[in-house]
Amino acid sequence: MRLNNYFDLREFIPPQIYNQFGERSLQFLDPKIITLATAYREFFQLPVVINNWHLGKGFSYRGYRPPRVNVGGEYSQHKFGRAFDCNIGKMNELQMFNAVKENFEYFKQFGLTTLEDYRFTDGWLHSDVRFTNKDELLIVKPL
Repeated sequence: MRLNNYFDLREFIPPQIYNQFGERSLQFLDPKIITLATAYREFFQLPVVINNWHLGKGFSYRGYRPPRVNVGGEYSQHKFGRAFDCNIGKMNELQMFNAVKENFEYFKQFGLTTLEDYRFTDGWLHSDVRFTNKDELLIVKPL
């Protein structure tokens, strides 16, 4: 299911959930993560890779993570459908982190509230749209 010009629903959903729920898998996502991923794509004019299992590649849990999956923390924002990990073009984790952080004022209008500290990632950018009740960017360590 195409969500827009850039993303397919399967890029946000793992295979076991998509195979069980199909297009109804959309119910597991906060719509702001789709909006934010699209904003990254349009702002940077570079591919944004989240899940790619549907293309025969290895990423399956970079968007929504079912509660019983042992990937990430027990209360990870991924398990609430409010987070995604991605790669933006060929940027490394520091380049992605800095580029998004430096443009937070722009990205917050698309729901961005939180980034994971790049020192705790391994080549990806974690973004989420959790409610923080703050006007500044929250930078977290993994749980």
